[in-house]
This record gives sequence, structure tokens and C-alpha cells, in this order.
Amino acid sequence: MTTLAAVVVRWKGGDEVERCLRSLLACKPKAPTEIVLVDAGSGDGGAQRLARTFPEIQVEALHENPGFAGAANHGVNATTAENIFLLNPDTEILGPALVSLTASLGDRPDLAGVVPQLENIDGSSQHQWQLKDLPTRRDLGLGRSGRPAFNRNPEHPVPVAQPAAAAWLIRRAVWDALDGLDPSYFPAWWEDVDFCARLHNRIKDPSFPWSEAWHVVPEARVRHVGGSSVGSLGNRAFLEAFYGNLLRFAERHHPQQLSSIRRRLRFGLMVRAFVKPTLFREYRGVLSRFG
Repeated sequence: MTTLAAVVVRWKGGDEVERCLRSLLACKPKAPTEIVLVDAGSGDGGAQRLARTFPEIQVEALHENPGFAGAANHGVNATTAENIFLLNPDTEILGPALVSLTASLGDRPDLAGVVPQLENIDGSSQHQWQLKDLPTRRDLGLGRSGRPAFNRNPEHPVPVAQPAAAAWLIRRAVWDALDGLDPSYFPAWWEDVDFCARLHNRIKDPSFPWSEAWHVVPEARVRHVGGSSVGSLGNRAFLEAFYGNLLRFAERHHPQQLSSIRRRLRFGLMVRAFVKPTLFREYRGVLSRFG
């Protein structure tokens, strides 16, 4: 029987992580064989409190914040299961979602991983945010991480190039083959886009054991609140991290177009600074940093 480990990364935030952990423990017919919560140096006492509240969960309290990628890698390395379920702390598994995901991955040995359909609190779909194509040079110049892969919510399992890492079920062998997430995308954002791009490139190699990257399984539903880390980080730090990591991604995956991407992105940030007056100082600060 294939074993499954769930890894949840927490950095500050509120009570949403408790809902996430309770939903994991309530999974039927059985919860994952291992559940690891990585506290990425929150320093708020939350790791100790959660360890007392959930004694059946392994809590890894890091002294410093290695970023989402570094914390996720730490969590995966703390497990031994064959499959990894990587979850954001602001998610909640609904019904038999995990059963559907594990069954879909088990039925398709050619797949690297599967993802559920994320939905808002009111039940509406997040597919336009969650499920995207890999970003083109034009997307990067416009400050986008990719365009929505589907106009409408998928009704049947279909391939998707770039699912958001809020909920990934991936084979450990695939994770290890790509050396996990790249912690240089600090503190967060674009590490999942980078992973998907690297996976896409490896899929092209005939010697790679898997011939398809991701499938979305619409019948598997996971509620996702979103934005918990942004609130703790602040707008200025978020914008600097997001656009700085965008350029890091462009340098790695579109090096010959980096100059044109940078110029177009700079122009776009100048426009945003004027059309969003409440964030004028934040955008100007990002522009001054990027030159």
C-alpha cells in the first residue's frame, strides 16, 4: 500500500492552520500516515501551542524563516512516505478529496502529481487563479505568473501545466528528482512556478520516468482562504518579494529576453503606482530597488 505524508508550512497567520490540520486528521477512510507541520520561524509561540493541541502531528519549529520553499523542503525531508501532500495552512480538505486524489495518482503511474479544485468559502471556484499555463515572456513583462488555463471550471480530470502550490499531491521520487523547491525564491512566491517549469522541461526528456506533469481532479475539493501570509508580511515587502522573484524566474527561464522583460515590467510598475494611489509609495519603493 502506498504511503502518504502531508506537509503544512506555517508562518504566523491566525487560526486557519488549525482548520487545515483538523481536516487532515478527519480524512476518511484514514488520514495520511505522516503529518508534518513546519513552523517557519514565526516566533509567536504558535508552534508550541499547536504541538500541544495536536500531539499526533509532528511539529518542526524552525528558529529562523527559510522561506516557504526552504520550509517545505525541510518538511518533506522529515518524512519517509512515497507520496507527498503539500498544503498551505489556509486550506481545508472537503469530504473525500484526499481519497479521490490518491486514487487518481495511483491509476496513472505516468503522472508526476495531481491537484484538487480549490474553492472559496462560498463554494465558488478558484480555477482562474489556481490553474495556469506557464508564463510567457509577455506574461512576465506584464507582471503575471501565467494566464488561466481554463475559461470555465474543469469538470473532468485534465492536464494543467502550472497549478498553485496551495495543494499538491506529488510523488516523492519526482520531488527528489527535481531537488524540491528552490529556496532562493525567498520568502515566497514563484517557487512553485519555477518547479512547474523545471518539471515541464524534464518531462521532455525521454529518460524521465514520468511522461505527464499534473492533472487537476475536479471532484476533489479543497477550500482555500488565501492571503494569510501577505497580511503578516505587509504590502511593501510582498511587492518586493513578488516582483524580485519574478525577475529571478525570468533570469533562469528566459535569460535572453531578461532585458526586455525588465524594461516592460518597470513601465508596468510605474503605471500601477499612479492608478493605485493607496499603494503609490510601495510601488515607488519597488521601482527604486529594481533600478
